[in-house]
Order: sequence, then structure tokens, then C-alpha cells
Amino acid sequence: MQRLTGWIVPLVLLMAVLTGCSGASEGSDASESAPPPSSPSPSTAQESAFPAESPLDAEESGEQAWPRTIKDAVGNEIVLAKKPERIAVLHPVYLDYFFALGEPPFASANAAEALQEYGTLQPYAATADILDLGSGRELSLEFIAQAKPDLIVTFKGHIDTLYDSLVKIAPVVQIDFADSWQNTTMLCAAMIGKEKEAERYISETNELIKQTQDKLGDRINRTFAMLRIDGKANFFAPGTSNTMYYKADSFGLKAPEGYPEGSETLSLEGLSQMNPDYIIIQHDIATAKASVKEKESLKVWNSLKAVQEGHVLFFDNSLNTASVLAVRLAAQNLMELEN
Repeated sequence: MQRLTGWIVPLVLLMAVLTGCSGASEGSDASESAPPPSSPSPSTAQESAFPAESPLDAEESGEQAWPRTIKDAVGNEIVLAKKPERIAVLHPVYLDYFFALGEPPFASANAAEALQEYGTLQPYAATADILDLGSGRELSLEFIAQAKPDLIVTFKGHIDTLYDSLVKIAPVVQIDFADSWQNTTMLCAAMIGKEKEAERYISETNELIKQTQDKLGDRINRTFAMLRIDGKANFFAPGTSNTMYYKADSFGLKAPEGYPEGSETLSLEGLSQMNPDYIIIQHDIATAKASVKEKESLKVWNSLKAVQEGHVLFFDNSLNTASVLAVRLAAQNLMELEN
């Protein structure tokens, strides 16, 4: 991902013109007056796992610094005359960031599914009423227009064919999906004037990572194979380059010898050659457990060190986003590992 470079530029005003657009899918009867959701404190929502923080006042958090200009991942400069109150995200991963900053968006693609199923969002699910914009894969321009957002947020490459229509509805900020959780947190914070709070939250999260490494102790030198499930109940490795657990600025876990750098389907024999100390299956948990159950009678599966030692772990699918909340939930999971 490109680094966040947008900062404050005074004396500019952008008026977004709302125009009618033809819908790409059904669901155009959404309420046009959906109220903005409540704003839970990120540390309060996860106080069982993380320490609480004192809130920042408006001046410290930068909320008075308007207008401001945001430069997004495709190089567009988006001028915000005032703090957005009706942010619509077109991929639910960005729910994580705005919830973490204490200001969930008022609308999101796949909102109902994400709030019900994402492990990262479970502490927040009952704290905000978010308008569901339908599938993020089949966006309805009419539905989005009727929601009347004052800012639209999505990832680079998601809305290339719809961009010209979307900017007639509201300013659009595009984020590099592959950028670090730190940079993405800061970019989202810049949209709502909470850079100071984001810096504090990033610092706290980095401290959680360090605490996790300390808690792991000697296990930090053991090998971890992070796996997912393909459509045929087989394992595949996302690869060290695509997995937050192996990155030096994250948990710095050690991959087993032979674990690929990029995404690659694995046979049980290939996994046996790696013979990791721990196996983390990060997928829909029911699907992952069903896949493992199919292999329980196989000699090669039972020969694995991780299987013999009871070190096959199931982590929620939402952690694959590597968002700031995914990192925090992963830290919690790793700190709960048994020897």
C-alpha cells in the first residue's frame, strides 16, 4: 500500500451534487433518512481484552481542523469542507477501522452479515445501527444515492467502472487494500479528524503485539503454519507475504521450512514435510472444523506434530483482513495459547 500522505489544506470547498442513478440490483427502497449510528468507545467495547483509554477532546483530536484535503491511494485529492457525518463504506473491512476510532459509519455493504459473523466486530455488533447497502460485489448506485452519504470509502480497484457515478453522489476515498493496518488507520482517522486518537490507538496496538510476543516466550521460536480452506475442503497457504503473523512489524512468527511466500494449495504430504509446531486455520470456523474432521482418520494427518500435540487452532475468518481490530483479536488469540 501507498503511505498516507493527505493532510490539511485550507480555503477549499467542494459541493457534492446528488443525482439519480439507475440501480444495479434490487433494494432501492432503503430509508433516505437513516440516522447516524452511535459512537462506542473502541476500548470500552473490548475492555475484557484491552485496557480502556481516556477520550480526547475535540481540539486534541484535530476535529476543528476543517476544511481538509485527503489524498487517497489512487492519488486523488478529496476536499472535505467539514467532518463527514454520513460515511458509507463499500467493503465491510472498513467497519473495523471506524469502529476502532469510535465512529462507525452510518452505512456499509454487507453490514448485517459482517456484524453478525465477523469476530472482529462482535464486541460492537449491538452498539450501532448500520444501514446495509447490500452486496459489495453487486453495488446498487440507486441504493447508495438514496442513502445520501456525505463520504464514500472503499478500496482501490473496487469501483473503477462506477467511480464517475459515485462521485456525483459524494466524495470518494479509495484505500489500498494491501496497505498496512497502521497506514489505513491513519487514513481513516484523517477523514474524521481523529489523527491523535489514531496515533494513540496504533501505539496501544503495537504494545499489545509486544505483550503477545512476550507472552509467547520460547514459543516465538516454534513454527506456525497459517492455512485456509479451498472450495474442495483442501488446505492452502496464503503465504508469508500475505499474512500478518509473519511480518516483522507484526507478530514476527516463524514459518515452517517450505511454507510458500505466495498463496499456494497444499497437499497433506506437503504439510507433513513442513511438520509445523502449530497449525492456525483462519477461515469460517465451522467450515474449517469440518475439513479437519474429514482428515482425522488419515495417517498422514495424525502424524503431524501439531496434531499430536493438540496445536491445531481455529481463528475467525475476519482476521484475514489484517485490519487493526484483526491484529488486536489475533493478539488476544495468541496470548491464550497453551504450551
